[in-house]
Amino acid sequence: MTTYSSSNCSQKFSVDMFSERRPLSESPWLHIGKFDDLNQAINSCKKVVDDFLSSRVNLAESADQLVADFLYHGDVPTISGAENLRSFDVYEYLAERSSQIHNLKGSN
Repeated sequence: MTTYSSSNCSQKFSVDMFSERRPLSESPWLHIGKFDDLNQAINSCKKVVDDFLSSRVNLAESADQLVADFLYHGDVPTISGAENLRSFDVYEYLAERSSQIHNLKGSN
C-alpha cells in the first residue's frame, strides 16, 4: 500500500464512519475526528475495524466469517483529506486482520 506524508497535504484528514445501524431520522455518517497526520487517521480507521473484529472473534469459525460479519454488521471508516488520496483500504485491512485474528485463535 502506498503511504503519503501529511506534509505533502495542505489540509487535515477527516475520519468518518458509515453506520447502517443509525435511526433513519439521522445521518448514517458519524464523524470520528480530524487529524494532522495521515498515520493517525489510518490508525483511527484500523481501530474501528479491530474493535469490531475483537467483539466477534469468539463467534466466527473462520477468517471468511469474520469478514462477512464485518461486511453485514460493521461500521465502515473512511478518510477524507487533500485530494482524497487512497491512503487506507478498509477491505484490504479487514481481510488481513481477519486472517491474523483467526490464526491466533487457532493457535490457542
